[in-house]
Amino acid sequence: MKLRVTIDTDECGFDSIEPHVLGIDNEGVATMWYGSHNYFVPFNDVEIISCDHKCGTRRVRNSVDDYDCHDECYDCGVDMREVIINE
Repeated sequence: MKLRVTIDTDECGFDSIEPHVLGIDNEGVATMWYGSHNYFVPFNDVEIISCDHKCGTRRVRNSVDDYDCHDECYDCGVDMREVIINE
């Protein structure tokens, strides 16, 4: 995935870094505890240049009132139904 972002170093929480449990997605650099992200370097003004969608997907509900779900790319957050249609 290729991103263009702005990083405000005043928002970075380097004191919350846990070693060996790091992840990067379109929201920032995070430590992860059982899949729960804690962004210690949050990204602002994110522009997703490209994503190959090879990192996997997560199931997301369509809306708060709707129990139907769709798959979303872990990295860029794109609805995978749109990716399949456009390929």
